[in-house]
Amino acid sequence: MNISLKRAKEITDAFHSKKILVVGDVFLDRYVYGKVERLNPEAPVPILHAKREEDATGGAGNTAKNAALLGAAVVCVGISGNDDASTAVSKAAQAEGYELVLIRDVRVPTIVKKRYVVGSQQLLRVDHEDITEPDAAVEDAMIAAFQAHIASVDAIIVSDYAKGAITERVAHALMGAMKEHDIPMMVDAKPSRASYFTGATYMSPNKKEAHEYLGMNMHEQGGKKAHELAAMVSASFDTTVFLTLSAEGMYVQERGGNGEYVSTHYIHEDDVVDTSGCGDTAAVAIVLSRLAGATLAEAAEIGNAAGATVARKAGAVGITPEELLHTMGDHHA
Repeated sequence: MNISLKRAKEITDAFHSKKILVVGDVFLDRYVYGKVERLNPEAPVPILHAKREEDATGGAGNTAKNAALLGAAVVCVGISGNDDASTAVSKAAQAEGYELVLIRDVRVPTIVKKRYVVGSQQLLRVDHEDITEPDAAVEDAMIAAFQAHIASVDAIIVSDYAKGAITERVAHALMGAMKEHDIPMMVDAKPSRASYFTGATYMSPNKKEAHEYLGMNMHEQGGKKAHELAAMVSASFDTTVFLTLSAEGMYVQERGGNGEYVSTHYIHEDDVVDTSGCGDTAAVAIVLSRLAGATLAEAAEIGNAAGATVARKAGAVGITPEELLHTMGDHHA
């Protein structure tokens, strides 16, 4: 481990003084937990005897939830339908400890991802969604909502799942706000929208996404090596890149500067329970670490440890500073 546990604690202790604005696609994650004791006599499928249901916020909500659990004050702006699922998302956000501002679009339902779970394993996921680009009125409301908070936050995180919240116009307004208020912005965007954020402070694609940002297929001729890929994305999008490499760590390419491979292994493949939301958790930890004075390499290492910590849990859930430091401490020991 390159960073000492003492230094990691100094950084994470400062998280509580930061305020983050998250903008993006917000979902309702609904988990149905139960047991399977027999097969359906009507078809060769298991019968789930449901025991309980739990709601959580997903998508940009998962990013916001992670920032809140790590100690930051958080406001999240997104779009929902005008339905019962929207009410459930708002209740979940309140329980998770952050402020959720939802722009209700009566033309579409709230996105719901319903997971049926046995133990720590998903049996089935059912998605309820109707992807429609927001009209000008919804875009206006989105922009007004985040502009109302921009002067009081320390950083912006864009959490884009290509579900409609991040349009070119919304992205342009976010970029303008970043520059006007001189605050950093981390972008976790789908390839179809990455170009909207050229010039953002940070981007955090995984290897597959980074290839797609550049119009390439990572499976053709073995793809680009991490250092080549990060350098190309950094140059093409005028940004500092935190290229996530799963259990292999990260490659950090500073905008106009040097690159560095941060490869501390905080998790073994056998320990992985669920990789859902690992990228969200890592991005949040990176941003908070940078706000707390961490170097790029320190932020990458803390982000890597954060992703490893959440990979040991089932579902898209958050982590606390104590859990993060425990992961780092175990490795250091």
